[in-house]
Amino acid sequence: MKHCFNDCIKVSGSNARFKTKKHFRNSQLFQPWGSNVTYWRYWKLNASPFTSDPSQPLFRGATVEEALARIEFLISNRRQVASLLGFSGVGKTTLLQYCASNPPISREVPCLQVVRTSIFGLREGDLLSELAMRLCGSRCGNDQRVAWQTLRDYFRAASSEGVQTALLIDDTESASAAGEADLIRLLSVPFPLTVIFAVETPMASAVSRSLFDRCELQIELPGWDYSQTAEFLGWTSHRLGRQEPIFTDTAVLRIQELTQGIARRVIQIADLALVAGAVQQAQYIDHDCIEQVAFELPRTAVA
Repeated sequence: MKHCFNDCIKVSGSNARFKTKKHFRNSQLFQPWGSNVTYWRYWKLNASPFTSDPSQPLFRGATVEEALARIEFLISNRRQVASLLGFSGVGKTTLLQYCASNPPISREVPCLQVVRTSIFGLREGDLLSELAMRLCGSRCGNDQRVAWQTLRDYFRAASSEGVQTALLIDDTESASAAGEADLIRLLSVPFPLTVIFAVETPMASAVSRSLFDRCELQIELPGWDYSQTAEFLGWTSHRLGRQEPIFTDTAVLRIQELTQGIARRVIQIADLALVAGAVQQAQYIDHDCIEQVAFELPRTAVA
């Protein structure tokens, strides 16, 4: 899950220290506290709670579990194509990263190749060339004919050996007409291939109707409800060694109201609240702290 605080504070890995920037120079909330203790150590955590490191554990709340179950169903039944829909920040990229790192191998599909890529900015033939390189190690350059023949040979061999391939595509709403055409070309041949393409819900109309018409299943990834937001915050603290909750019930409720359960927004406001609470040497994060932090955040980060 992505988050950024470059306009708020400077944090650098495990040696992070509080440094206020000019933007917060007159804010009591972000006055430097003169301590060498990192904010996550103040809260008795073993590490920084929110990072963009893809190796971090995935929070498998109810909505994520449902999406994973649908992806596993598609692949284990060797279905051809599905769409993954959700608003910006709900965790579509994180979900695809998890599936690429943890291939859903099953009894039905014991041999599985997974390729994750973004279709954003790809020109004619780029998707075919990248897939040929990732699956076969073949560098086809701009030669679409060679790339296509390489893929045909690969999938012919894969079919005879029972190998399924899962192609996980991000940023489909930003695909060029040529990129979409390459994807549809892949789907026009009965390769042992399952394609799952992610789309931002408000921009679904930007995606070719013919691509959606091929979908055998639609996977929706909604924002969290209050219980999932609370579960996520508790899970984050617990996996980093803290048993007691940091956020009060009213704080969690206010976070939910401000973020509508969009994971990226929850992380933004929760992380900054932990910094602010440490600066104020608070015992816990309450409703008032969330209100103060929300005032400092860009309007795009809160509902």
